[in-house]
Amino acid sequence: MLGNFNNDQPSIEIEVRGVSEVGKQLTAFVDSGFNSYLQLPFVEAFPLGLVLAGIQKKTLADGSSSSHFVCRGTVCVDGKCIVTTIDIVQANIILIGTKLLKELDKTFILDCAAGRVEIIDNATK
Repeated sequence: MLGNFNNDQPSIEIEVRGVSEVGKQLTAFVDSGFNSYLQLPFVEAFPLGLVLAGIQKKTLADGSSSSHFVCRGTVCVDGKCIVTTIDIVQANIILIGTKLLKELDKTFILDCAAGRVEIIDNATK
């Protein structure tokens, strides 16, 4: 699966589904420093019918703390889907984290010089 560079940030197309089973195609930035599954803004999350799993508190890089909703939903990358937790935040950015790629058994290839972003199955390496 080939991705793109948007403002020098690697992005790929994903699908997210909630209880309604109606999926939505979204463009997500791949963030190698985000060690979770998926982060969605409120505006994208609520129409999908994601199931609330709780509230999570985290400490940010500057030492401050923040709380956000955690929901369960289905995330699909390149035709492979898993049910997982999704962080719901106020920020208007969609992020894919390293845990999602690991759970999906995907390899993330980033070639900044060539502007190449690729997600491949580990079985095809």
